[in-house]
Amino acid sequence: SPLLFILALETLLTRIRQNPRIKGLKVKKEEYKVQSFADDMVFFIEDPIETGQELLNEIDQSGKVAGLRINRKKTKLIIKILTENRIGKGNGITSGKED
Repeated sequence: SPLLFILALETLLTRIRQNPRIKGLKVKKEEYKVQSFADDMVFFIEDPIETGQELLNEIDQSGKVAGLRINRKKTKLIIKILTENRIGKGNGITSGKED
């Protein structure tokens, strides 16, 4: 049901926003971590190597409870200042750059 999906998604979004180990993008006094529309999410995180794994863990934990999972083949990262080698290949997510 759409209502159950919304409740599960909102629980995930709240956990991400409240997790101090996930460092969001700071603009003035506000910290932005995630925006969502339906089942599409955009994450704004600082230090994706450190914070990214915590973010994926949070998504995986919530997914186990709600019966949802991230489609890593369709997921893209748009990253500034990091090379492919620093991003790592083990998480199944590719950079937003086209091959």
